[in-house]
Amino acid sequence: MTQFEASHRPAMTQFETRPPDWLSVGEALQRVMAEAKPLGTEMVPLSESLGRALAQGALARATLPPWDNSAMDGYAVRRQDLSEASPSSPILLSVVGEVRAGDLAGRAFGKGEAIRIMTGAPVPAGTDAIVRVEDTDAEADPGKVRIFSCPDPGKDLRPRGQDMKEGEEVLPAGTTIGPGQIGLLAATGAETVLVHRKPRVAILSNGDEIASARHFHRVLAGEAIPETNSPTLAAAVQLAGGVPLPLGIARDTPESILEKVAQARAERADVLVTSGGASMGEYDLFKRVLGDQGFKLDFWRVKMRPGTPFSFGSLPPEDGTIPPEDGTIPLPVFGLPGNPASSFATFQVFCRPYLLRLGGHHRIYRPVLMARAGETLRSPRRLTHFFRVTLEGDPAFPVATLAGSQTSGLVRGQGLAHGLAVVPEGEGEVREGDTLRVILLDDFGLGGDGPGFLPE
Repeated sequence: MTQFEASHRPAMTQFETRPPDWLSVGEALQRVMAEAKPLGTEMVPLSESLGRALAQGALARATLPPWDNSAMDGYAVRRQDLSEASPSSPILLSVVGEVRAGDLAGRAFGKGEAIRIMTGAPVPAGTDAIVRVEDTDAEADPGKVRIFSCPDPGKDLRPRGQDMKEGEEVLPAGTTIGPGQIGLLAATGAETVLVHRKPRVAILSNGDEIASARHFHRVLAGEAIPETNSPTLAAAVQLAGGVPLPLGIARDTPESILEKVAQARAERADVLVTSGGASMGEYDLFKRVLGDQGFKLDFWRVKMRPGTPFSFGSLPPEDGTIPPEDGTIPLPVFGLPGNPASSFATFQVFCRPYLLRLGGHHRIYRPVLMARAGETLRSPRRLTHFFRVTLEGDPAFPVATLAGSQTSGLVRGQGLAHGLAVVPEGEGEVREGDTLRVILLDDFGLGGDGPGFLPE
């Protein structure tokens, strides 16, 4: 910096000179999640509810099954007629009728009689068990059936109301709707469901040194590096149940940054996620512009790697008032580091559960499994380290191996990684063969109800 530039540099704001908070991962996550409140609700067709969270419990509108019914193709019988049945001494019964699924139960039957019945069909009065076809001679003599054993009481009988009873809750509020839940909701007769609104997430990258795919010629000319954070974050937002609103790249001018922030507001963003310009303790135009907009910083710097210069805070409403909808902070802002690995890791740890909670989901954390370290992993003891790893071997207890170089400026590892292996703060080293926690990066896995990667 020249003497002239130094003399004309604007005085640094309190926002820029604030000392780092250096929160643990657990403390930072707690601070973030304390601000996460479910958004408002909307009614959507059942067919469009996949991936959404129920805003109210779903109630059964009918008792199901509506009648006692058969679990198998076979014969409705009275056990007292079959007490002496055996393979060597079968009991012969008269077949006096047939009931198929969709039929009424039909006539009752008496001593020495049986009724042919199909799976799902209502059972006739007097039935106390079902004999499977394979335990009979399948009416080798038409109208007569030989039965080779006496079934247990209630064998293959499905009682009325076994699945659900009218008026009972079958799914609680906060349930994430998947294919199984769609089927269950359909069983309640639901054509529409009340769900929480999807969070709208503005995504903004910052820096003259990055170029989007449309301007990849700058990369080929050695003038820029590829902008990978925005497409990565947009995909991650979608998998977290949100609606991504890519704002593009804010150049290193106040006008460009202000234009992008105004665009986020115009598109009714619920959250702003920025990447780049996250080191708030240094002179930084991006953070200065946010500071001039009244940005309220909750914390910055977390004891983690990659992703140390992560920040969280909020921009006030443009008119200085809290809007009535949802009663939430107008524009929460996640400040992610610009390095791809750092941006990726901090989104998974902090942003993803926050967005899921905004969407009303109760199960918001990625699944965590125990794995065996395939090599020694070392980290400064003062930090929690999230290593990008691949998993191989027994799925119940796989081997975790580094997915290439762990340098935070590289992008290849996040594309190869199956999970994030965690070396917690205070440990410093996990030796080859030791057990460690791995956060799975598989969005089709089963999430947990707590951050299982943190030590108890």
